[in-house]
Amino acid sequence: MALPEPYQKRYWQAVLKLEKERKVEWITPLEQSFIDKGRQEGEQKGRQKGLQEGLEQGRKEGAVALLARQLIQRFGPLPRSALNKLASADLAQLEIWSDALPAAQSLKRLLGSG
Repeated sequence: MALPEPYQKRYWQAVLKLEKERKVEWITPLEQSFIDKGRQEGEQKGRQKGLQEGLEQGRKEGAVALLARQLIQRFGPLPRSALNKLASADLAQLEIWSDALPAAQSLKRLLGSG
């Protein structure tokens, strides 16, 4: 919608005055729609990344809990050092230990020294 010339001039003068007073820049509706779209895309990407990280963390915690239970059944109570190794291992290492567990002769040999 277009305003009559005198009103349009006053409108823009008021906008510029507000910009100066509040130290903000005028954003057109089109610019605002791009900003909103970018914000929404960013939020969606953030949610997806958070979900992926949460799933990965859940998989790791589940693998640690399962392997710890199996180790306790096989070797008895676990020393703090073994629990720390399990907690700090990545999912790939936990899978390696899980695969090696049936043939493991000792906890120390399975998890390595330390």
